[in-house]
Amino acid sequence: MEINIFQLNNYKLGSIGFTSRELENLKIDFVEEKLLSNDYNGDNPTNKIVYLKVLFDKESKKILGCQIANEKNIEARLNAIKSIIEKGGDLKDLVKYKVNPTDNEWNPDILNILALTALGKNQENSEDVEANNIENLVKNKEFLLDVREEYEYQEGHVKGAVNLPLREILSQKDSLPKDKDIYVYCRSGHRSADAVNFLKSLGFEKVHNIEGGFIDISFNEYHKDKGNLENSVVTNYNFD
Repeated sequence: MEINIFQLNNYKLGSIGFTSRELENLKIDFVEEKLLSNDYNGDNPTNKIVYLKVLFDKESKKILGCQIANEKNIEARLNAIKSIIEKGGDLKDLVKYKVNPTDNEWNPDILNILALTALGKNQENSEDVEANNIENLVKNKEFLLDVREEYEYQEGHVKGAVNLPLREILSQKDSLPKDKDIYVYCRSGHRSADAVNFLKSLGFEKVHNIEGGFIDISFNEYHKDKGNLENSVVTNYNFD
């Protein structure tokens, strides 16, 4: 099985296995899971953007192909997918696969996160919550989880919210309550939606995405507070 890589400006574009068009032509029932995120492996995020798309069989969850665009780390990730495809592996195999073979310990890679997110989507959907309900959630002392990076959290967050970046959920999952509802937010609602699916795949059943994220929360609270943060449920507003 051949890995294809070519350069486009500062980015490397790579693929392994089938593409979406090839699977459609073969009339194979497949699912594609996409992720656009800051790149990371382990606990070290970067400001570099990585785009991932993994294709898998809808019923068996066997990996069928993958496309990646990134400035680096592309070869190791494509080799990981190649190894799993050649062994007939599925999403569960990808969850625990050590992408960087030189690591002494297994560090969660963005590929592992993507696989967990895809598995979580096969479970029952939890009800999303609108951002304008945030005051009731704070008043009722619900468990609020902020999955943004720490620097984003420090620039403004919901008072009482726990900060746990998406990339750290796997290693810190035991710190989260399974007997309570968990309300998750990020900047705009995309990372938190991934986090909800991620948590469901880890056995958390009472998880909810706060639609619109902290941007919507900030807009709603700014109009309610008239710009007065003293009595607000947020430490600062963020509209970016």
